[in-house]
Amino acid sequence: MQRILIVDDVPANIKILRELLVGNYELFVATNGRMAVEVAEAKLPDLILMDVMMPEVDGVTACGILRGRPATAEIPVIFLTAKSDVDDMVRGFDAGGVDYVTKPFNPSELNARVRTHLELKRAREQLQRYGRQLEEANRQLESRNDQLNEAIDQLHTAAMTDSLTGLRNRRHMTMQIQQEMVRFSRSQRVFALVLADIDHFKQVNDRFGHDCGDEVLRTVAEVLRQGLREQDNVARWGGEEFLLLLPETDVDGALLVAEKLRAQVELSTMHCQTQEIRVTLTFGVTSYNGTTNMDEAIREADSALYMGKKRGRNCVVAF
Repeated sequence: MQRILIVDDVPANIKILRELLVGNYELFVATNGRMAVEVAEAKLPDLILMDVMMPEVDGVTACGILRGRPATAEIPVIFLTAKSDVDDMVRGFDAGGVDYVTKPFNPSELNARVRTHLELKRAREQLQRYGRQLEEANRQLESRNDQLNEAIDQLHTAAMTDSLTGLRNRRHMTMQIQQEMVRFSRSQRVFALVLADIDHFKQVNDRFGHDCGDEVLRTVAEVLRQGLREQDNVARWGGEEFLLLLPETDVDGALLVAEKLRAQVELSTMHCQTQEIRVTLTFGVTSYNGTTNMDEAIREADSALYMGKKRGRNCVVAF
């Protein structure tokens, strides 16, 4: 049931308005502007019929007060005024009134204006509800988009990451090498590839078990990662092999990096269960100068690695 507040200091006018209003309304009454503000804040009517001229606080002042308070700012106010009081009408509109009805009241006009502004208020409230629902739907959509983008990022990361060591995988490293080759074609700055292999890794698995073998792989991966520059890349290339990409690095520079990493791995003690395990790495080094393709460059590093294995392992060999 919609609520209407009647504000008039003349009881006869209030009685007439009660009788003239046609509809299923809950009616409230105030006899001055101060009381109108109090009742409006307590009852939150859907419409206010406000006399302009009243003692204590007049209708225009009361309307201004209502407009300034969040709880009552949206309640439409129809002013009640005499036909000759044009100035009162203007003041009423300036204060925030939405319409006026002149005395003596015309029943059809009164009810038409009341219905119109009640319907307008209902429509505004419905639009506000729709707006809030739309905002909430947009927030949910943005949240779902964020979740979807996060899931896509996680899937992309998972697709490019070795699950055991946390290093980038073969697919990612292949893409990085191809990008570095494109940069080389523009800048002619060489880069190095270093292939590293854990010596006698099968013996580690056979002696200590595959869980310990996995721990060795994780530890070696971390030593390699910590020993590289920020711009360098390391990936698990397969099994116990790791491939390093060193941008803007020639063979001599790559040999120094590989030797440093070889020494760090050799000095590392890995603990698995009650066992202490130590392993070594053999490194094969090559540089890219634009005369080979990616597969050929990797085969060069692999060839150097093979020579290192033949020389007794735990060493660094350049192609």
